[in-house]
Amino acid sequence: MENYRLSIIIPAFNEGKRIPLFLRELIEFSLKNLSNFEILIVNDGSTDNTKKVTRNIIKNYENIKIISYKENKGKGHAVLQGVINATGDFILFIDADGSTPPNEILNMFNLFKKFKFDVIIGSRRLDKSNIIYSQPFVRRFISHIFNFYSNFLFRLNIKDLLCGFKGFERNVAIQIFKDLKSYRWEFDVEILYRIKREGFKIFQLPIKWKHEEGSKIKPFDPILIFLNILKLRLKYI
Repeated sequence: MENYRLSIIIPAFNEGKRIPLFLRELIEFSLKNLSNFEILIVNDGSTDNTKKVTRNIIKNYENIKIISYKENKGKGHAVLQGVINATGDFILFIDADGSTPPNEILNMFNLFKKFKFDVIIGSRRLDKSNIIYSQPFVRRFISHIFNFYSNFLFRLNIKDLLCGFKGFERNVAIQIFKDLKSYRWEFDVEILYRIKREGFKIFQLPIKWKHEEGSKIKPFDPILIFLNILKLRLKYI
């Protein structure tokens, strides 16, 4: 089997409290289970100690790097910077909070090597998904409405649009992320729409997942997100 290289991107904004545990677990897992990989942590203008604690953890690893800039520009921009700097044949991003365990990375990577899917996205809403701790009811309700609304506007059929665990064949990633129109919460919808528009092959992967406290969504963010999704759809008319 070909020795494909894997790039793991971790977008991080003010994750000083949550990222140390996850990053240590990820490094240990990757060293034991992956033969050819790199980890790119993208510090998206954090104002806490994210940059400092990350550097301390990765200082002895040549294939683990941090990309950092001062201004917070959004998760989509952070993932884009990871894609631009990635060297892997398969590029994925995963949330820094540890909600998706490292073993799911190996599951996704093995699927890519076996079936050569253009895109593989993690899903918390499939029959075989394993949810250890669910989100609070209000978050689940908003998420269901968001999925219905976004799927309707963009004519998609994706069970879980916002899951922070998605992977791409290298050339697909470069094409999909090039010239993104949105960098905040709605970027997931945009890249999935672009994937559909370009006719790439996509696989929805049921994953193990647990809710982690520390959400950065503010009370009025859902309203802004819904408005931004509508604005985004109008840009693609």
